[in-house]
Amino acid sequence: MKKRSLSALLLGALLAAPGLAQDFNVSRVASNNDWNFYGQSNGIAAYSLASTSCNVGNQVVIWNDNIDQAPVIAQNLFRITPDGQFYQLGYSWLKDGFCAINENTCGSCQNTNCDTLGIGCADTYSAGLNDGVNGVAKWQINATVGAWPSSWAGPSGPLPIRGRLQVPADEVGDDNSTYIAEIQYVSEEDHMAGNARNNQSWRRVQFAGAGINNPSNVGATQINDPAIFAWKVDYPDVNLQELVVANEGGPGVNGYIFVGSKATDIGGGLFRYDYVVHNLNSDRSVGSFGLTVPGDITNVTARHVDHHSGSPWGNDDWTFTNTSGALLWATETEAQNANANAIRWGMANTYSFVSSGTPTTTTADVGLFKAGSPAALTTEVIVPSNDGCSGGGFTDYCSANANSASAGGAVLTANGTPDVAANDLSFLASNVPANQPGFFLMSEGQTFVPLFSGSQGNLCVAAPIIRFNGNVLNSGSFGIMQFTVDNTDLPQGTVFQPGDSWNFQLWYRDVNPGSTSNTTAGINVEFCQ
Repeated sequence: MKKRSLSALLLGALLAAPGLAQDFNVSRVASNNDWNFYGQSNGIAAYSLASTSCNVGNQVVIWNDNIDQAPVIAQNLFRITPDGQFYQLGYSWLKDGFCAINENTCGSCQNTNCDTLGIGCADTYSAGLNDGVNGVAKWQINATVGAWPSSWAGPSGPLPIRGRLQVPADEVGDDNSTYIAEIQYVSEEDHMAGNARNNQSWRRVQFAGAGINNPSNVGATQINDPAIFAWKVDYPDVNLQELVVANEGGPGVNGYIFVGSKATDIGGGLFRYDYVVHNLNSDRSVGSFGLTVPGDITNVTARHVDHHSGSPWGNDDWTFTNTSGALLWATETEAQNANANAIRWGMANTYSFVSSGTPTTTTADVGLFKAGSPAALTTEVIVPSNDGCSGGGFTDYCSANANSASAGGAVLTANGTPDVAANDLSFLASNVPANQPGFFLMSEGQTFVPLFSGSQGNLCVAAPIIRFNGNVLNSGSFGIMQFTVDNTDLPQGTVFQPGDSWNFQLWYRDVNPGSTSNTTAGINVEFCQ
């Protein structure tokens, strides 16, 4: 089956008029309680569910699959366990829309022919029509811009589950769990108008009597947000952050990624820390997740949803490393494997561990899988704290200049605790030019020397400067440098004492445009007492 995308010239003409924009959302999930259960194979159950979209913009939206301007429709299922964990159970291949019926169920419908969805009009696809058994390949859709492939073939694999919403049969039907169904539409017109953020909605689902063959809706559709918002609704202590990959698909055409974190008191002085990274529509995808924690951790787990039905995307588990409290979950890099098990659009990974530290907040790093700028995003998350002393803290000062990877320059964050005894202080630098060397500087004094010694950066640490020359780092393909300070082995015989104040900065190689060097801003660490 051949597919062809509307030309950029025609699309630009459609969006040229001031104040006019195509925009629709998902007004109903599992419309009219319409679900299909197709049975199971090898422990995998298969479903499809109905969906209704609504034109909430001020322009008609093309709905003609002959020119590939109808949307594709994705179906996802998530679980919230009785002890408060949230993770994705499965996803479907995609239904390609056709012939909008222009219902009057979501506004004052300005009816048009079925090749477009009229202003204020709705369009419903039954569970049968949303059946992914002949679906579009999800891996061939660029969900940031909504672009179709030049050609595609249907899914493969065993019936009755091929291409359908596939979930582990032993994971559904638990009366003590909450299930969340999510519908997401991807449309080139809507996305190129900068309106992809509201193209998904969610709804609670139950499986009567712990059965797997009879899903039904609970409550109303929650519109304009991804399913991870259900976790926040059920557990208000979830720290939910929205990250924007700005202009990923062009000016105003953004990718969106959500990161949720939660600490659960599991008794015995222990807390379970859960992290969910939910990629809404970023084609660049997520290839790593890193944060730094104090003290020992146990029971480290990670969960991803399996790809299926002939998708070339891999299902290998992510690697986990713990380097003196710097935790990193990562898949292969794009250079190593373009089909690695990155967090692709419409998918979520969950990471967990147990710690005795009580909850506080710090930053985490979300590394983007495909090449581009920035190489990573930072976000606030809940982490364990070290309760060994009081006072102290981290303070940013000075400034960073632009580098060859980012107009905003490299970003430096401090993690761990300002506790000498805990010995868990670490630094994370992102938006560093890829595959470049660098090392950290520290000093008890602060200064500001722009473009020092021919560098394109600013010197923020005053003489005498101590260099971590023995810890030369490399930014790798993600443009990230992580460094854990070992208080027991500091250069030049330096010893940190409680109450001390030290300043830190990263120096690194840059090419901008010729060979040069650059720096991050500075961070002051006031050690607690």
